[in-house]
Amino acid sequence: MSLFRRNKNSNKPVIRQVIDLIPRFIITKAINRYQSDKYCHKYKTYDQLVALLFGQLCKCSTLEDISVGIGVSETFISDLGLEQSPAKSTMSDGNKKRNWQVFEQLFNELLKYYGSSLAKYSNQTVIEDVKSLTILIRDSSTVSLCLSMFDWAKFRTAKGGIKIHTQWDEAMMLPNLVNITEASVHDSKGFEQVVFEKGTIIIEDKGYWDFGVIRDRIKAENTFVTRIKDNTVYQVIEELELPDKVDQHILIDKLIT
Repeated sequence: MSLFRRNKNSNKPVIRQVIDLIPRFIITKAINRYQSDKYCHKYKTYDQLVALLFGQLCKCSTLEDISVGIGVSETFISDLGLEQSPAKSTMSDGNKKRNWQVFEQLFNELLKYYGSSLAKYSNQTVIEDVKSLTILIRDSSTVSLCLSMFDWAKFRTAKGGIKIHTQWDEAMMLPNLVNITEASVHDSKGFEQVVFEKGTIIIEDKGYWDFGVIRDRIKAENTFVTRIKDNTVYQVIEELELPDKVDQHILIDKLIT
């Protein structure tokens, strides 16, 4: 597996090189804030982080896959900075009991730490008219779950599911916010923050359409791009002329109230 490979420039396996991209001071800061290692002697926050990253990058299906994979050799365990391969029961307890907010802060701090670099090398198409503005793209995806196995995720009579609400930062080309809820939660309720700093453009589907939010965004000098609901009542104030020979995909431009 490529994650185990060592290259000629480093004696560390690739997965350890990935882990080393997370500055240790950021991990320590999150641990100290949430006291996530208090009363913990074996499976600490760093151990859980490594186990979960290993499981994600190696596409492990179960906790046992993670335990067996990490325990492939004593050398590999040492390479990952662990004392031992975590047992599946230990990982299960850690997933249940450790405060998830420690990992939320770790994610947010990493975005701040690498944000400028990610924006610089994201290779996104730059639109001159809005290059100085913050562009956020919002959408949700529903994931079906077996109701007999996940009874807490009841969606419909015989169907279970969760909804993943994602906010994409166009400059970094990465999500800067992910919120997971029950599938029954409406899109418009999937995010706590709906109004942003001046100079923000929000792009979202009509599922997020809310007149109260629109009013607050106009006051905050946010720009929003969305699809209007079919039953929306509005009055045309002015129809603007379309530019010649450019932006031919624009069908009509109106100011409405």
